[in-house]
Amino acid sequence: AAIELAAELAELAPGDLNRVFFVSGGSEAVEAAWKLARQFHLGNGQRRWKAISRKLAYHGTTMGALSINGVPQLRQPFEPLVPEVFHVSNTNDYRRPDDETEVEFTAFLLEEMEQEIIQAGPDTVAIVVLEPVQNSGGCLLPPAGYLEGVRALCDDYGILLCADEVICGFGRLGEWLGSDRHDMQPDMITVAKGLSSGYGTIGALIA
Repeated sequence: AAIELAAELAELAPGDLNRVFFVSGGSEAVEAAWKLARQFHLGNGQRRWKAISRKLAYHGTTMGALSINGVPQLRQPFEPLVPEVFHVSNTNDYRRPDDETEVEFTAFLLEEMEQEIIQAGPDTVAIVVLEPVQNSGGCLLPPAGYLEGVRALCDDYGILLCADEVICGFGRLGEWLGSDRHDMQPDMITVAKGLSSGYGTIGALIA
């Protein structure tokens, strides 16, 4: 059954993502993604370990996933967490300047992320984790050009891009995966409850 399900997921996943590592849930999938990113870079002769995610983004509650998690109320009772995870702005434009265009908002978000990468040390950042559509804090859509810009930043700095699709995968956005909906080509995808419509305890890292 695991082999058959892995084959189905490989068929559904975008691009050349065709390997599936099954876990017990979303938090463990995010943990596995961060570990695989570290292992990947080490295998290429680089020591990269840092992670970047977004403010208010929910990515799980195990210690590694909680560190990537951007919800302060969930993080604080368990601090100190795994160090050197950095959180940048999410795509909520509610309190942005009234006259700011979508293009300008995208440029602001990408500039902020690039500066965070530079300040962290580009050769030490292993992974960027984000949801194609962020769930926590509202249903936060990406502005035009944002996900493509994040992909380009990751390529420029040799960072792996992980799409957390525990919430928005498997039909929630009208496509099998949110990455397809927004023409996003990640290096890894984390999935969980959608695999069983919430009936079974299951998760997966697709790479």
